[in-house]
Formats: sequence, structure tokens, C-alpha cells
Amino acid sequence: MEIKKIRRKIYYFAAFLTAKAVLFIPYRFSVSALGSFFGMLAYYFSVSASIRARRNLKRCFPEKSKSEIRAIAKRVFINQGKNFFELANFPKMDSSFIKSISGIENVHLIKEAVKKGKGILFVSAHTGNWEITAAAVADLGIPLNVVAKKIYINELNDMLVDYRNSKNVNVILKDAPDTAKKLLRALKKGEIIAMLIDQDTKVPGVFVNFFGRNTWTPSGLAVMALRTGAEVLIGVDARVSDLVHKTIVRGPITVEPSGDFDKDVINLTQKASLELEDHIRQYPDQWVWFHERWKTKTPEN
Repeated sequence: MEIKKIRRKIYYFAAFLTAKAVLFIPYRFSVSALGSFFGMLAYYFSVSASIRARRNLKRCFPEKSKSEIRAIAKRVFINQGKNFFELANFPKMDSSFIKSISGIENVHLIKEAVKKGKGILFVSAHTGNWEITAAAVADLGIPLNVVAKKIYINELNDMLVDYRNSKNVNVILKDAPDTAKKLLRALKKGEIIAMLIDQDTKVPGVFVNFFGRNTWTPSGLAVMALRTGAEVLIGVDARVSDLVHKTIVRGPITVEPSGDFDKDVINLTQKASLELEDHIRQYPDQWVWFHERWKTKTPEN
């Protein structure tokens, strides 16, 4: 147990010192050069993650050659390296800087949804740099909440929450006893709740088709949407050049009530998942392919 505590302290101090050092390095160099370098290191040294990324890519893009799959997988890790350094630069990013590195496509969909007064449920994914999307949307002046799992290293979790809060992004932790109450309160106030539904985690979910396979997908967003009437929008980030992002907004995502609530939850989750799949297919090198997305098996398996 003591060894585990010591290891966690080492991880935290390494991340803390790196994040502080980044603030003294020019932004372009830290993201473009250092992000790419450390991302490439991660590709070669995180062997199991690299293998998993290539395996998942091959299953979803069987038409691509081995060299194409390897090239995409490398860019996946490079993108994550850039993400880390972009996040570490948050303390020196003001509103004008956020606007200079990111834009929002179809921002009118957000503004129209706000007018309805029932809140917005933002379906997002771990693609591009989702932290930039949160910062860009919050910069519109509309209260934004993100639902996140607490990082097991408390100090790192606190650091990440502080980074998000500095961009007016409020964090609602998944496992807190008052999570549901906070979510409903935010929607009643007409705020945005952003949820990433592209990972296989231990939360209530349903099986839907994702890249042609039955995939366990969080269903909490669909349940809230159907119960509250909140508008459902897709909001995902794309890195359109080395240092520039755009948040792509689509929607609203709706289903015709069938009288079967559980069926409606599946249908809404399915529609949202297919929208995310379409985005990932357009930017395959920007999604977290090293995640065990198809870990949970269907009952018949």
C-alpha cells in the first residue's frame, strides 16, 4: 500500500513540475514540438496501448493496409501528446487566446437551444482535444458543466478540476452522492451539460451499434433527455491544423416517443453514437483507439 502511495506521489509531482515548466516555454513549441515528441515516445514505450490501438483500428477499417494503420495509430498518440501540452497551457490562455485557436461550427444551434429554456445535453467524445471544446463553448458565456470521473490520484484530479474551472467549466463528478441533483438543477437553469459517451465504463448503459459491433455505451444522457425534454446536441472537437481546433456542433438529436421508455433510450443512444462514429471516421487519427472500447460483451457472448 505504501509503495502505491509513493508511486502516486511521483506521478503527481512529475505532472505538476512538467505543467509548471510548460508555462515558461513558448506555446507553439510546447504543443507542436514537445507534444509530438512525447506522443511518439508514448507510442513506442506504451506497447500494450499501441497494440490495442492498431488492433481496434484494423477491425474498424479492414480496408486499410498495415502501414496505413500504423501511421494512424502513431498520429493518435501524437495528438494525445499535443492535448497534454495544450491543457498544461490553460493557465496562460485568456478568452482572446481561446478564440484564436478554436472556432465553433454551427454555433447557432447552441443559441437556438438555449432559448428553449430546458437546458442542453452536449454529446461529446474523446476526439481532437475535448478540453478545448469545453473551453470554447464556455467562452460563449453559457454556463457549462462537464460530467467526469474522479482521477484516482487526488492531487491530479484537483489540478485538472482547477484547469477546467479556470475556463469557466464546472465539473460534476460522476460518483458523488448529489450528482443527479446537480445535473437536474443545471438543466432547470438552462445550462449545458457535456457528457462523453464513447468509452466502456462501469456506468448504466445499453448495447448499440458502433463501428458495426455491439458496443456497451453509457445511457445516462439519453435517460435525462427523455425525462427532462432537454435539447440534445452533438459537440465534438477536431484538430484542423497543428495548433488550431474547431468544435463541430450537430443536431438536435431526437427520437419519436414509442411508448416504450427503454426502447427510446436505446434509439437515442444509437443515434448519438452513429453521429460520433461519423465524426471519428472523418478524423480517425484523433480518437483514443487505445481505449478498450469493446470490453463488455453482449449476454450471448
